[in-house]
Amino acid sequence: MIDRLSNNVHRLLGGLLILLMAGCGGAAVNEGEDYGNILNSTEGLVLTQSEHEIGWGIAECTICHNLDNIHLVDRSGIGIDIDTIHEQVIEDGIDGCGACHGTNGVTP
Repeated sequence: MIDRLSNNVHRLLGGLLILLMAGCGGAAVNEGEDYGNILNSTEGLVLTQSEHEIGWGIAECTICHNLDNIHLVDRSGIGIDIDTIHEQVIEDGIDGCGACHGTNGVTP
């Protein structure tokens, strides 16, 4: 009886392990945050209050945006060097955001 229970527990644990391992493979490519092609917006790369309502006026961009998770895909369709831009974002941190995206409603 105990041997049968032990075998059933081992089978159950083995099955769970297989299911867990199967869920680890084939992860999708991280395409980062997707706000579409903002070059098509009214001000281009410069953010406006109407398109950035929640974060407008907040100087600390990383409250909402993880720098490791932005500028991973060229959504402009014009063939920009997205890898270089992403590296620049990581290097500059939030100090570099304003150079492309404007003041975000923050008064210096």
